[in-house]
Amino acid sequence: MSRLDGIECIGLAVHKEAEANTVSVVQTAGEALDDLDQDLQEIAFTVVENQARFIELAVNEVKEAAIYGGILAVAVLLLFLRNWAVTATIGLAIPISILATFTLMYFEGLTLNVMSLGGLALGAGMLVDNAIVVIENIYRHLESGEDAMEASARGAGEVGTAILASTLTTVSVFLPIVYLHGLAGELFKEQAWTVAFSLLSSLAVALSLVPMIASRMFRGKSESSVSKDYAPFTRFVTSALERKGMTFVVVFVVLIVTAITGRRIDVMFMPREDQGIFHIAFALPEGTRLELTDGVAQRIKDVVRAVGGNDVMHVYGRVGVDPAQVMNVGEPTGPNRGTISVLLAEGERRRVGEIVNAIDSHLSEMSNVEIKYELHESPLETVMGTQTAPIVVEISGEDIEALRRLTGDLTSRMTSLLSIYNVRSSFQGGQPELDLALRLDVAASFGLTPDDLIRDLERRLSGEDVGEFSEGQRARTIRVGFRETDMTEFDQIRVGTPDGSILTVGDVAEPRIVEGPREIRRERQRRVGRVTAYVREASTLGQAVEEVDAVLTSIELPPGYQVSIGGEERDRSESFDSLMFALILSIILVYMVMASLFESFLHPFTVMLSLPLAGVGVVIGFFLLAEPLSITAFIGVIMLGGIAVNDSIVLVDRINQLRSTSQTVRHAIVQAAKDRLRPIMMTSATTVLALLPMAIGLGEGGELRAPMAIAVIGGLVSSTLMTLVVIPVVYELVDGLRPKGRVGSD
Repeated sequence: MSRLDGIECIGLAVHKEAEANTVSVVQTAGEALDDLDQDLQEIAFTVVENQARFIELAVNEVKEAAIYGGILAVAVLLLFLRNWAVTATIGLAIPISILATFTLMYFEGLTLNVMSLGGLALGAGMLVDNAIVVIENIYRHLESGEDAMEASARGAGEVGTAILASTLTTVSVFLPIVYLHGLAGELFKEQAWTVAFSLLSSLAVALSLVPMIASRMFRGKSESSVSKDYAPFTRFVTSALERKGMTFVVVFVVLIVTAITGRRIDVMFMPREDQGIFHIAFALPEGTRLELTDGVAQRIKDVVRAVGGNDVMHVYGRVGVDPAQVMNVGEPTGPNRGTISVLLAEGERRRVGEIVNAIDSHLSEMSNVEIKYELHESPLETVMGTQTAPIVVEISGEDIEALRRLTGDLTSRMTSLLSIYNVRSSFQGGQPELDLALRLDVAASFGLTPDDLIRDLERRLSGEDVGEFSEGQRARTIRVGFRETDMTEFDQIRVGTPDGSILTVGDVAEPRIVEGPREIRRERQRRVGRVTAYVREASTLGQAVEEVDAVLTSIELPPGYQVSIGGEERDRSESFDSLMFALILSIILVYMVMASLFESFLHPFTVMLSLPLAGVGVVIGFFLLAEPLSITAFIGVIMLGGIAVNDSIVLVDRINQLRSTSQTVRHAIVQAAKDRLRPIMMTSATTVLALLPMAIGLGEGGELRAPMAIAVIGGLVSSTLMTLVVIPVVYELVDGLRPKGRVGSD
């Protein structure tokens, strides 16, 4: 039985095949509905749930974020260079690199989706980084009086190693993600490929197209001028070099404060995303008639309407046997169960979590009704699998009655926690069973065994096969059955004994109706009982897990029984472990790339000091914004492993170039800092501003990508500002410790 806004209706669910495209299927179904609407004008068709809507809006939002990011990146170039021609030359790197990326995506078999387009949006600001370094160096040679052809050749050649190293380090951090197993790999594999393809394309553009355009655009426009000396910055770097001890003390204090602050940041698995729809699954006691279930569904609908008000657009209810679940393993279905789908209004309204919290305070007062919510707060449920509760506590053991008692005790204790709601046990709402307590003395006096009683009851209740009927090539089994028996007549069923006596079930056993378990789960060959709960809107998964952990420590378990937290917390822990491995591996790959290009084992350590400096910005950003650390934020941290070292690579490479001209270490460091100040600030500013629309997190799917952008922006800002001072100090210190010899060798 189905009702839409209280009016009885017919519900139609369209399911796609596993490999089918959701948007294409919805478009086809929509066209068919339009045709039906024209032919059957007396019937109104209403779409309650449309999964393609979120996908289309999210894709459009990613496109807009990438476009706005590219515009901001070009704007900051114009602000720094104050030259339309130079800005246009660098700006060409974005569309050309994107077109090349689409070509590589085609051969790799990637599609344009939320994750791959998110990779392009992430790389929008980085696409011009290589071109900026090349064109800025060419421009510097032009300012020194060289002609356009010579300036283009020398300018590109001098920074070739640096931008090759910076690109390969950034690409190398994505390789572990591509080959990760499990959920994290499935979620971010396409995004990693897209970013890697786009950066490699930008490298090719920067080393070929940009010098060629510059050599022709600046032909006959040699600009002999006095280079900017950046006197305040030069004095600051020189002062830091002269006071190395104070510099290290300041950096050490900052890192300690960062480590302490980082412990106060909450964690969660996946950012919550409001998709404007949620479902309320409810169950009444087994045996409840369909009419009574429909009445309860009407009451729930009234509560939803009263609490939701104008925020609720449609309420669609289904009660009884759900055809979509009859052939699938999952939640049981029957006349005592129903589902209420609530479609929220578009525009400004309360969040799904707030509305559900308000509704639950009313529905929890309904007796003999089990309520379960599906909030659809994760936009990646199709990849992550069937939605489960965020908090799942599992108790494993052998005795099912002991598990029932332990889960009941745990449920009552968790119900009082403030950060969670809708606490349910897997033993609640079990199926009714008829239990026969055998009267052993009576059975023994007549020679009746339990197996005899079971065989006799099975024959009388299910019938007995007496032969086969064959017709042509087909054979059918003939089964003879007794008339149906209801519960009131069960104890009068006659049972034969081995000595020929006739007894009734009531003579040899005591029938009683008991509640059996809804499900019997086993993990690693041990029975498992579960307690599930949902996290309130004002709380985070980390806070809820801490409160649940405190409850678990107060429960005394019998010997042989174990308790663990599953659900989102288990997924988060496993994903964080795999991503931590990817982060460590990416750092090793970054070091190997730099060691091979610099032909040095020491200077890569100098460059990689940027990584803890980037961590300062990440922690400060998430702490000030009160943003929990999620799996998407962790991906941003891994990206920083390749991005944050780029500024240091450009700086150290320039120092080595100047030292090869027999300059002193101090003079080479100060001159390199001046020469690379502008490109470092420009590349960092373009990347930060390009990610700003994504960090704001507006539009559908924005909350999923925002933590990633926040991590990159915060880390890049801190590493850029501190790199320009700390890296020169460390370079001079390390250079003084190694044996004197060829620059760049150990």
